[in-house]
Amino acid sequence: MRKVLLLSAVFSSLVFAQSTEERVRQLEEQIRTLQQEIQRLKEEQKKVEETKQETEVLKEELRKLRLEIAIPQLELKTYSGLGPAASKAMFNPRGVSIGGYGELTFRNNSVDARGGAKSIANVQRIILYLGYAFDEKLKFNSELELEHASTSGSHGTGGGYFKAELAFLDYNFRPEFGVRGGLLLMPVGIVNEVHEPPTFPSAERPFLERRILLSTWEEMGFGVYGTIKNLDYRFYITNGLMLKGGGDYNELEPLKTVRQRGARAVADRIGFTGRVDYTLPYNLKVGFSFWTGDIMSKGGNDSYLIYPSRLRRGTKLGSMTMISPHLWWQYGGWDVRFVGALVNVSNARKITNDLHQSSADRTNKPIPSEQRGYYVQVAYDIFRLFKIDRQELYVFGIYEDFDAHAKVPQGSNKPDGHKLKVYNVGLSYKPHPLVAIKADYARLDYSPNKKDENEYRLTLGFMF
Repeated sequence: MRKVLLLSAVFSSLVFAQSTEERVRQLEEQIRTLQQEIQRLKEEQKKVEETKQETEVLKEELRKLRLEIAIPQLELKTYSGLGPAASKAMFNPRGVSIGGYGELTFRNNSVDARGGAKSIANVQRIILYLGYAFDEKLKFNSELELEHASTSGSHGTGGGYFKAELAFLDYNFRPEFGVRGGLLLMPVGIVNEVHEPPTFPSAERPFLERRILLSTWEEMGFGVYGTIKNLDYRFYITNGLMLKGGGDYNELEPLKTVRQRGARAVADRIGFTGRVDYTLPYNLKVGFSFWTGDIMSKGGNDSYLIYPSRLRRGTKLGSMTMISPHLWWQYGGWDVRFVGALVNVSNARKITNDLHQSSADRTNKPIPSEQRGYYVQVAYDIFRLFKIDRQELYVFGIYEDFDAHAKVPQGSNKPDGHKLKVYNVGLSYKPHPLVAIKADYARLDYSPNKKDENEYRLTLGFMF
């Protein structure tokens, strides 16, 4: 009996020992499985966090992409006769685009800056570009301009206005051929089309471009444009020109009185304008531009010609032809320009008589029968010498020589100071390619019988 009991106890002990070892092995296996599961969960959690971060990055990139599509960033490139900011809408593939530029100026003139004052500080221009791309080929572009801070005569010293400077539809069939129509910039000179402040070094636009080439000058029209290899062209048909009335006459820039600028422009007579540019190696552009067309009478009480009654509005008085050769070289930090101008006006006597009522004004304030002149600009970014990146500092000089009344109708007198030579030197600092801080000095030598002027100018300019 005792043996039986002893054997049973020994057997039970062995069985219990085996059962305990098995349970330990099972528990160890479960622990390893749990550890593996925990590690897997940790890895999955890490992947979830990484996925979440990637999702947030994708969301931000998508937000930026949507914003970029709606309001694309400005690139320093131009589109067939438009400055960089104005070109923004033309490179936008679809939807709305917004751009603009501004000029905030200070000017001191030794003789007269404005109305007897010798210094003025001015919100020269605040511009908004609004465009819309219907698709990759059909686009609308516009430039809305506020000058001198306000359109109200009771605000400050007044004299400001708000207007459209361009507004057109453009359809580009292919690079070699496109069509556009609406309120267009006349493609004469250089600055009339490419006029955003950071695109030229002087504190204000060259005098010849403003007084002879009528910048900024826009008219209603339509035409074609394109690029064929190294040749760029633009040709438009526009409305003709029309006298505004004697009160608008300025002997320093006498032909500005004939611009219509899309303001219910009389189109009984038409004009033709165009431009051709050929690009040579090292980005040297040479070409010429022109405008030719009729000048009309404003008629009615604004006409002082009587045959036997006052003229009807839109009656042809004469014609104007403007030719402007140019050279433009931008390469390796250089910005070199040459712009010439020759303007001929037919029947200048008849135009003068229609503009002025008094014989004294007809004699002493004539519409010229010929204008001519040129300017040369040389500018260089001296920061290139010191290998300073992302900023530019242009040192420049401009020489201008032109005659606003080179020829006048028989019996008229040339106004005092009709000849002008300008010596302009200064600096243009660009802390960013789209921003320019410009300071310069301009010596204006008039002849004959007009006092010379010294101008000191400062401009804060930007575009976007």
